[in-house]
Amino acid sequence: MTFNRNYLIFPAILAGLAILALAINLRQAPAVNPTMNKARPVDVINLQQLLLAPVVTGFGRVRPKVEWQAIAEVSGKVIYRHPGLEKGRVLDAGTVLLKIDPLDYELRLAQAESDVSSSQAQLAKLALEEENLRATLKIEKNRLQISRKELTRKKELRRKGLTSQSAVDLELQNTLTSQKMVQDIENQLTVLPNERKVAQAQLEVNQSRVAEARRSLEKTVITLPVDARISSVGIEQNQVVNAQQSMVVAHGIDTVEIDAQVALHDMQVLASSLTQYTAHADGRPRADQLDLTASIQLSSGSFTQQWPAKVARISDTVSANQATVGVILEVSQDYSQLSPESAPPLVNGMFVEARLAGQPNAHWVIPERALHGDKIYLVGEGNTLEIKPITVLFRREGKVAIRGELSANQELIVNDLLPAVAGMSLQIVTRNNESVKKSSEKEEPAS
Repeated sequence: MTFNRNYLIFPAILAGLAILALAINLRQAPAVNPTMNKARPVDVINLQQLLLAPVVTGFGRVRPKVEWQAIAEVSGKVIYRHPGLEKGRVLDAGTVLLKIDPLDYELRLAQAESDVSSSQAQLAKLALEEENLRATLKIEKNRLQISRKELTRKKELRRKGLTSQSAVDLELQNTLTSQKMVQDIENQLTVLPNERKVAQAQLEVNQSRVAEARRSLEKTVITLPVDARISSVGIEQNQVVNAQQSMVVAHGIDTVEIDAQVALHDMQVLASSLTQYTAHADGRPRADQLDLTASIQLSSGSFTQQWPAKVARISDTVSANQATVGVILEVSQDYSQLSPESAPPLVNGMFVEARLAGQPNAHWVIPERALHGDKIYLVGEGNTLEIKPITVLFRREGKVAIRGELSANQELIVNDLLPAVAGMSLQIVTRNNESVKKSSEKEEPAS
């Protein structure tokens, strides 16, 4: 019987299947990589309300609060000029700066005083004259009374034929003469008060001239009324000065002013923080008594100096070009405590920066880095991202005061997330600036 070789293929197929099954059963399982954690690491702090006051800046130039100008009120030759009367020099109050030749004004004063003496002598003369007239009137009235009695007696004698008519007529003439004398004296006494009034008025006029002459004489000496720095000098010794001529301009050194220009928006932020203020009778706040804290700063190269300031008032105009409002600040300085190295004086024309702070109020305060435009990131339920819209009130030194639908102790994300998708998973790494302990154990490979 002949063997067919084609049957040998079946044992080969069976052997191959056996080898394949054995290889599948004996192979090693492939390595399994650990599953990647898709939660985003974040740093959080708890939201809370803090007392924070808005601070805005403005700029302006220093100017003296007191500017004194010596204007000549009399004319004449300058016979004295203070040796320290120079631009930039600081002089004490009461320093005699200039003297004008007083000779003409001394003569006017002497003439006016002489007129006063003459008027006083006239009044004394009228007083004596009145006294004499009253004494004379008394005598004349007695004489008139005697003359009338004698006239009556002679008329009686004439009726009896014991005297002549000429004797009666002569006595009547004497009586009329006495009566006229009395009448003249009484008229003089009647006019005398008017003469006294005229003399008194003339005396007052002359006394006014004396006072005017004395004032003119005093105006020949120019004295500095306050401690001041000389700004300009327009007169020299032996020069003739005319009335109304400007001679010296000086600036007071005790207090300076700064008209700081502040943006209208910033001024509105400051005003909105004022919950306590001095008000008018109708409740409106007084613009000149705003409870603001202020300071000014001078910077030049590496040098920086600050001074405390007081808000004196608000300017009555708004800059049309810059859309700013002027806030007038006052700075008091004691020249005895100043030194060019540590605290230089504030002088006219210095350009300084002004910082104005409003009243502190409770606000939601977050770090600047936690703000994303007009939104903030919060940790929601299940450690998911919640994006909350807010309104920015003001910024101050890396902090931002905001307003929105917020509550205390909400967890605020302070780091940036790119991309930021609402609902994404989060993993808190730090909370309230304290590190959260992370597990150092490695995840087991998934089987």
